[in-house]
Amino acid sequence: MSVNHRTFLSVAGVCVAVAAASGQQSDRARIFTSAQAVSGRVAYEKSCGRCHTLTLMGRQGNPDERPTVSSLSDADRKFIADYDNRVPPLAGKAFLERWGPKTAAELVARFQEAKFSFKEAGLTDDEDIVRITAYVLQVNGAKPGSQALTRGTAAAVNSVVE
Repeated sequence: MSVNHRTFLSVAGVCVAVAAASGQQSDRARIFTSAQAVSGRVAYEKSCGRCHTLTLMGRQGNPDERPTVSSLSDADRKFIADYDNRVPPLAGKAFLERWGPKTAAELVARFQEAKFSFKEAGLTDDEDIVRITAYVLQVNGAKPGSQALTRGTAAAVNSVVE
């Protein structure tokens, strides 16, 4: 066997091993569909994203946060002002520390309580809350699958994020 042939076989073997390893499925539960997350993003950007920002990182009172506070409705500005222009994040370490041990159902329920801005955004479908939850989970590292998220999904948030 020539050196080139052995090199080729070695490189091919490494490529096969890498491809096999990258194709392995995560052992994390997949509790929402891709369609739910896609439509959840649209609903989020029309509603929650106005206060929690389009990055889901919340507001800390910085002038460079988008959308800008000055571009928001009077109701949104009043809501944010009531909290000293601070809104908690829906993504990242602080969010996962708070919501990680809780269930997806509890997160959906919390979003349901906070839906004051939905009518203003033209959202009237209560299932938008479930879809927004799917989007928030995806941004935090959860992967979509074939199972749809419901208001009763009992999986802990930490059990689905990667």
